[in-house]
Amino acid sequence: AEKAETVNLVGDFNGWDQKAHSMKRLKSGDFTITIDLDSGRAYEFRYLIDGKRWENDWSADRYNPSQYSYCDNSVVET
Repeated sequence: AEKAETVNLVGDFNGWDQKAHSMKRLKSGDFTITIDLDSGRAYEFRYLIDGKRWENDWSADRYNPSQYSYCDNSVVET
């Protein structure tokens, strides 16, 4: 599989802004980001890879159907 050049964290916490949260690539090739979220809430999100491919987090707390497409969004509960 191709290695990603860029990964952005996109979700309801940033208005689904595709450029708001660029993840940092680690030496291992993995990507990381830390953001502050209010506790006691559930947030929907997905990863945008290289500006064109959407992926879920396969270790998310749960998944909700997307209102914009035929796929699910990842959900993290804080």
